[in-house]
Amino acid sequence: MARAGRLYLIAGVLLAGVAVLLAVVALQRQGTPRAVEPTVTPSVSVVVAARDLRAGTVLREEDVRTVQADPSSVAPGTAQQPDQVVGFVVAGDLVQGQRILMANLVAPSISALLQHGKRAVAIPVDRINAVGGLVQPNDTVDLVYAGRIDVQRVLPTEPLEMADNGTGYAPNQDAVRLPEPGSSPGQRYAYPGAPGSRVVVTDVGEGQPVAKIVIQKLRVLQVIAGTAVVGQTNPSAQPFVAAESGQATPTPTREPSLPAVDLLIVEADPAQAELITFLLDQNVRYQVVLRARGDMDTVQTAGVTYDRLVEDYGLPVPGPVDVRGGAR
Repeated sequence: MARAGRLYLIAGVLLAGVAVLLAVVALQRQGTPRAVEPTVTPSVSVVVAARDLRAGTVLREEDVRTVQADPSSVAPGTAQQPDQVVGFVVAGDLVQGQRILMANLVAPSISALLQHGKRAVAIPVDRINAVGGLVQPNDTVDLVYAGRIDVQRVLPTEPLEMADNGTGYAPNQDAVRLPEPGSSPGQRYAYPGAPGSRVVVTDVGEGQPVAKIVIQKLRVLQVIAGTAVVGQTNPSAQPFVAAESGQATPTPTREPSLPAVDLLIVEADPAQAELITFLLDQNVRYQVVLRARGDMDTVQTAGVTYDRLVEDYGLPVPGPVDVRGGAR
């Protein structure tokens, strides 16, 4: 019995020691301060001027940059992405780091988009010419002439040479007597169509159909559909909206539909502007063809006529008709 009592006493002392140890550990944990989690402040992207900008500047990508800001400090209408402002004109002076408000931007005039030495020309188009309405500003297009040409070869058989009167394709009645054949060494007159013979080209009558790329690398400045400019966003149409999460979201817009394009405003050099004016004045048919972005190569083509369709593309030509039977 005495031995059992000692065992109980030892066990009690051990349990008491364990309890004291646990109490000490608990007290130490209560005295250790908890780690304070840092508070995450929400932020949004805003567009600021990358340098000092004068009023009237057409914004480019290098003119702006984005920074993070507290949503509570962002005014409504503040631009959030560079693509919202690139291409628009600054209405007032901006200093470096100044936030850009959409209300302070205006659409650029055509003259601000033109390169030095270039001209803006309007080309009437329809849904087919405008590639189904998919032509957009800054696209590059070529112009294909399509019409009919009467080629009248003139041979001075008398020999007489008649000069054009300057009022059209018809020659005047003032005939100039040419030297007689053989009157001088090497004097000869060419057959119609041969080198040296005169050629008069007209665009009246039935004529032979022809198609040829006549103007290349025209940059589209603007696309006009009725009274609206296609592809031009209203600078104030996407105001800043602060959501509950602190993220800024633009006002949702509807998916765009293909416009009924009426005009393409293109950038041309003076010679191209003259040619476009001439073609439009003659009411010829033309086709606008769209180039890939960045494709600025000049191509050389031979054009297309019925002769080339037969010779180069294998257009079949009806053969002779064999009429059986003898004379009657």
